[in-house]
Amino acid sequence: LREMRRGPTRVDREKVTLVEITDQSGTVTTLKKSDKGWETAQDLADPQKVALLIEALDAVEWVDRVNQEEFDAKEWAKTGLDKPRHKVRLLAGSSVVHECWFGSASVIDGNFYIGMPQTGDQAAAGMAWYVARTLAPSLLQLPAVAWRDSKLVRVSAETINRVTLTQAGGQIELFRESEHLPWVLLRPLKTRASKERVNEVLSALLNIEIIDAKEPAASGSAKPEVQTPAADELKVHIETAEKGPAFDLTLKKPASDKDTSTTATTSHRKQVFTVSTKNLTRLWVEPNVLRDHMLAQINADALKTITITSQSFPKVLLRNDDGSWLLERHGKWEGANGERLARMLNALNTHEIVEFSADTAADLAPFGLDKPFQTISWTYPQFKPVTLLFGSNADSTKFYAKYENEPFVYRIAPSLLPSIPPDGIKWKGLGALRFSTFALRRLTLSLGAAAPLVMSHDPSTAQWTATRAGKDITADIDRVKADRMAGMLAKFSVQDWSASRSEAIQALKTPYLRIQILLGEAGRTDGPVRETNLVFAPTQPNADTAFFYGQIEGDPDIFHVSRKTLLEVVASPFRENPAPRK
Repeated sequence: LREMRRGPTRVDREKVTLVEITDQSGTVTTLKKSDKGWETAQDLADPQKVALLIEALDAVEWVDRVNQEEFDAKEWAKTGLDKPRHKVRLLAGSSVVHECWFGSASVIDGNFYIGMPQTGDQAAAGMAWYVARTLAPSLLQLPAVAWRDSKLVRVSAETINRVTLTQAGGQIELFRESEHLPWVLLRPLKTRASKERVNEVLSALLNIEIIDAKEPAASGSAKPEVQTPAADELKVHIETAEKGPAFDLTLKKPASDKDTSTTATTSHRKQVFTVSTKNLTRLWVEPNVLRDHMLAQINADALKTITITSQSFPKVLLRNDDGSWLLERHGKWEGANGERLARMLNALNTHEIVEFSADTAADLAPFGLDKPFQTISWTYPQFKPVTLLFGSNADSTKFYAKYENEPFVYRIAPSLLPSIPPDGIKWKGLGALRFSTFALRRLTLSLGAAAPLVMSHDPSTAQWTATRAGKDITADIDRVKADRMAGMLAKFSVQDWSASRSEAIQALKTPYLRIQILLGEAGRTDGPVRETNLVFAPTQPNADTAFFYGQIEGDPDIFHVSRKTLLEVVASPFRENPAPRK
């Protein structure tokens, strides 16, 4: 009973270096751990299957103890323990750390008769027999060939940092510093590589499945002696960031694009394999296919600064301040338009190059890149700025882009350019006005020629009083509506900032609506105050337009606000049924 409660001794899985499986006929299958991984006597073994077997042996659960004396010879034979189906030994070095014999399945589903050597004081008694719950027999029934690793190359894609594809016509080399950095096409030209296209090549390589294997001819070796591939061959060299050997493969080109199988040899396995993969033809790829067809690969999360220059507007400076983007405007830093910035980065990262126009442009004038009409630069911490130049042909019918430190010229679609406005006003944040309602002392609304509405606010009691033309109309004020008006003004946002000022300035000389906001110290009714004035005018004189010009007096920038938004801000603060007057 103590033995049953204690259960079988558990296996230190990491220490196991050898697995011996002996079947009923006496055939022994050996799985050995080496520097290459797990190996059979002929080839590499599937590490996942070996791990599952060791795990299943370690997870055996005893259900009942069985004594041979309780069975007659015929019944004992039914347990399969007189001639075990499989005998398994796990060794660490030369020491046996686990041994188990497997007989027939018991009448309870998932349970088998097993035998295990007794240990300690009972070691002399030989084997102990049990009914046990275990998944090991399903793995032990695999034929010896099934233990072969079916992957031609078993390596994690994340660890690969160099791939070289060599054909009779040339060589392609791909490299990256780490899994977190982008791929670079080193040969036949040095440029950015397409992450998606490189991943397609890696997927095709790492999903090559072995269908059959043959021993190489006695006169030769599976590993090619010549380094130059034949016309129908592809040589693949794979290096990883982890310590260990590189992998060299030689693949025969399929007879047609529809074929999914071919022959292959490797430097780390001696057999000649028949292999298969769905995307085999993707390995015979042209360099331009692997080039990054996207104009940019900007890591928005790591950006520090962005600079936009043009021939028509002053320089635009943007910087990332702990996740909040700021714009330098009129000599000071203020909130930037985060939505516009996100749209620009997305446009750059998703814009597909129309054409690789030139790989070594000695004369940039035909592309307008000798005097670019606009540039954008971005920086990451501890890295040099990346600068992208934009130009056009003489009649501005075609547009081009080029990285300052690269020789390549790309033709781009003109639809990209509106996403990178060169006018700094377009990058200003849409939050035109921000204040705390606890600091609000008074609102004065002047609409046209009507008498101004003056609404005073007591921050200590949150109460409103109001006058118009010298008359007290406090009783008509709906406190909820007045609070809503104050809240909308405290977080007043605009639709956009106006790049054209002349017409707006003229219109705002005679504003349709003026809002005066008097602010003090938050939560106090006394102390100094400051005044902020907003003025609004229709975009067409004497018309009820869909948009209005607006300006905070003293601020040189003019904004657009929709009529709908403006009406929501200045919605009537009065009760629907005003109190009767005496």
